[in-house]
Amino acid sequence: MENYSLTERNYFRESHLITNAKVSYTASEIDLIMMLLTSVKKEDKDFKDYVFSVQELERKAGKKINHTQLKDTAKSLMSKVIEIQETPKKWKLFTWFSSFSYDDGIVTCSFHKDLKPYLLELQGRFDIANIKHLLPMKSSYSKRIYMLIKERSKFGSRTFDINEMMELLKVPKSHKERYNKFKTDVLIQAKNDINKYTDLEVDFEEIKPSRKVTGVTFTIKKNYVDLKTFIEFIRELHANELLYYSKDNKPLKCDNNGMLYYADDMATLDKTTAQKAWEFLHEKREKLLCFQPSLLD
Repeated sequence: MENYSLTERNYFRESHLITNAKVSYTASEIDLIMMLLTSVKKEDKDFKDYVFSVQELERKAGKKINHTQLKDTAKSLMSKVIEIQETPKKWKLFTWFSSFSYDDGIVTCSFHKDLKPYLLELQGRFDIANIKHLLPMKSSYSKRIYMLIKERSKFGSRTFDINEMMELLKVPKSHKERYNKFKTDVLIQAKNDINKYTDLEVDFEEIKPSRKVTGVTFTIKKNYVDLKTFIEFIRELHANELLYYSKDNKPLKCDNNGMLYYADDMATLDKTTAQKAWEFLHEKREKLLCFQPSLLD
């Protein structure tokens, strides 16, 4: 049986339908799902038995995880139903895993076969996220809201109906009955966490046609804390995509090895020129062509 290391990648992919599924998670459950999803390769045709050690999982999570905690988290996830609404008249219910086992420090898990259309060979709308942005957050709601707004980050905003958002997040009755508690514990906490830990910078405005708040609109911007993070992001997610046109109208791209090159003649930039180019791209990051909405989105 092949051993899939959890330390190879930090990015995971999922269909936007999974992102928008109605389900309640704890922070530990979301973290476990995300870490396991980094083992799913985009070229995979089918799920495999994903095998790893608890030590690998601890390195990925950046904290100690005992087998009792892991068992409790896995049991809870296998008991929760994911509700996907594909169309107003079409919905599906299933769970994350078909099996999850532990044997003397070695974990083996299998994703439920019905998840294949939402995690493998994704051709339509799907979301990509870096677990380094999500793991530091303590709030499960912050993690969920990050994924929900990242889905629409190219468009600069996303509006939620309050009641629909509460249902999507499966918040407790206390939050549904007291909007101010929902605002403090969920919305403000998510805003602070996302701005502190992630690649996005957000704010939100309440939609209040009368005295009652009926919705919120999140404004979304790129948030690159430093040049290194920006370069890693481009190399990981936008290889061979058009970044910018130089002053002499030469198309600039980044290859699979992280080297900048001009796409018209395939000339690779030397180290000094590339450093200056990266600094320029970082400064102009909001205008990069790879970040602009596609007509197909």
